[in-house]
Amino acid sequence: MDQWVGEISPARHHPSKIFFNKSMKVCPYLSLPYRPSQPGPRLWLYALRSAFVQTPICDTGGRQIDIAPMPKRINPDGIVEFANNGRPEYERLKLQTVQPDIVVLCTGYQQTFPFLRKMQMDHIEHPSSYVRGIWKQDQPTMGFIGFVRPSLGAIPPLAEMQAQLWVLNLVVPHKLTNLKAEDEAHYKLHSKSDDRVTYGVDHESYAYQLALDMNSTPGLIDMWRIIQPSEIWATFRLLIIWAFGAHFNTKFRLIGPWKWENADKLLVSDEFWHTITRRPLFFGKTLYLSELPGD
Repeated sequence: MDQWVGEISPARHHPSKIFFNKSMKVCPYLSLPYRPSQPGPRLWLYALRSAFVQTPICDTGGRQIDIAPMPKRINPDGIVEFANNGRPEYERLKLQTVQPDIVVLCTGYQQTFPFLRKMQMDHIEHPSSYVRGIWKQDQPTMGFIGFVRPSLGAIPPLAEMQAQLWVLNLVVPHKLTNLKAEDEAHYKLHSKSDDRVTYGVDHESYAYQLALDMNSTPGLIDMWRIIQPSEIWATFRLLIIWAFGAHFNTKFRLIGPWKWENADKLLVSDEFWHTITRRPLFFGKTLYLSELPGD
């Protein structure tokens, strides 16, 4: 994804503080007015830049989505006056008359649990403050699953990992490592107290921490025991995915209390392998070539 407009402020410009926009299909419509189209230095620089970092851009047929600053006010005629944020989107719109037909207020939502007051729990903190964001230290039988928000990732696979850890703590707590609170700082996104979302996590770091807690993270010695010498190509795939792949839940089913005998077979499938080979440069070219059949 190559974002041209709508960048965040310098104070928040760090992966530990933001949630990524996962909808790449909208980007060509946002960037259309800002991509150079006339011959000149800007177009030449764009062509050079695109050769290295640009993802393919679809033809929008001239259609675009305008990014705008926050509205300063809407006058009685329904014309929006935008606040000057000193950015390109303001310069494009400052001389235009914008009179929208519909205004959608994206107010967000809050995660509250009023029904728990019947259980003499009048003050309920957000689950992100609990043990690994799942259960209160003094109430392990009540688990809050799926109440963290990954910056780049997905809630369902994290919810699966949370459920595994919660069940283990209830059934066989002796199989867990010591769940230290100081091990939680590395996966929590940095937020201010007045931010709307204060329960963000880094998907990869959080998933790996939960796996560590369950002793489900395979090391090199574990991989040596798992690989099948007779299946050279599958072994190659498995080692590459283990070393360079994302923290798929299946990777943490190779060993540990939730071990699954078919995890290694699923990991070497095309579904996982293509997450490696579609990467640019070395993996996108070298590994694709290695799949070509010989004469």
